[in-house]
Amino acid sequence: MALLELHGVAVSIDGTPIVHDASLSLAEREVLAIQGASGCGKTTLLRAIAGLEPEVSGSMSYAGADLTSVPPERRNIGFVFQEGALFPHLNVGRNLGFGLRHLDAEARQAKIDELLALVRLEGLTDRYPHQLSGGQRQRVALARAIAREPKLVLLDEPFSSLDAELKQDVRSELFEVLRSRGVAAMLVTHDPEEAAAVADRTGTMTDGRLSL
Repeated sequence: MALLELHGVAVSIDGTPIVHDASLSLAEREVLAIQGASGCGKTTLLRAIAGLEPEVSGSMSYAGADLTSVPPERRNIGFVFQEGALFPHLNVGRNLGFGLRHLDAEARQAKIDELLALVRLEGLTDRYPHQLSGGQRQRVALARAIAREPKLVLLDEPFSSLDAELKQDVRSELFEVLRSRGVAAMLVTHDPEEAAAVADRTGTMTDGRLSL
């Protein structure tokens, strides 16, 4: 059984169609890269899967369950945004602990320590986002995305703001973490080389239409 399935998904923003009739099937542990130019609809598709876009038609299922009426916070799908989107007023530990409030204080701290070790940022619990490098911020963003142990993480051009050398290093580290945890991923990128470097399979989006 596929982990994620989309059938005829269309997405509009303020009544304007952005994604048209998108269908795909993603297996557990698979990494799928979707490449395309800026404005082609690839980020909108990720946001629809995460539940962040309200005007969605078609069907989506995740881990065998229908996603149609499931709110974003209950989908348990990780999301790494283009700029990381860390809370600037919270330190690293509190950023990671934000989605772990269902745990008691001791268990939450143990999980935070585990995540920091996983992304090789031990000792940075008390740093704030502005005190981190771009690569460190993206590693914290990934750690936050997998904190609740999702089976799927969506990545919206998370390396685009990094310089070329740092980009390759951080990209390698992040996907090593995902594969070590058995997490499937969907990456959107405008860079065909990046797609080929990390993905098991690639697709293309053009003018809101997905080709796999």
